[in-house]
Amino acid sequence: MIRIAVALKDKELAKRQIKAFEKIDEGSWRYENVEAWRGIVCELLTSRWLKEKYNVTKEAKGLDDSGKVDLFDLMINDKKVEIKSATKNHFKYLMPKIYDVQNKPKDIYIGVKYDETIEPNHIEILGFIERKDILKFPVKKNKGAPYYEIPLSCLRRINFATFR
Repeated sequence: MIRIAVALKDKELAKRQIKAFEKIDEGSWRYENVEAWRGIVCELLTSRWLKEKYNVTKEAKGLDDSGKVDLFDLMINDKKVEIKSATKNHFKYLMPKIYDVQNKPKDIYIGVKYDETIEPNHIEILGFIERKDILKFPVKKNKGAPYYEIPLSCLRRINFATFR
């Protein structure tokens, strides 16, 4: 597991992106009581870490408020990578939406957890799972959207073979 401290500027950038996103049609339906900015922090810091270690050909930029749907968060060695976040320290699952996994498939899904229980806050890069493995997990429903329930304990350690 990789731990990275969250700086105030990371939180502020993520919160600005959420505010901008909420002003477009795609962002108007945001779930209540969900601190989505934490997921953006996880995405940005994880992307930065991956860029230092691997051949990242397209880096994550967080939320896009142009209304265009992105096809993946980043690309590493021609592999489409999606960063999925557990936005509270006590969360035990990643919950990728079934529609996205089936209709906008990525090769690798990286699991990250936001730890708000310490100061400064940290993110923990926990590991990865491949799309073919996600399809084997149970389907649940939360806030109206069906998703795959993937225990964080099922993620595999990231290494150079991950992106071959």
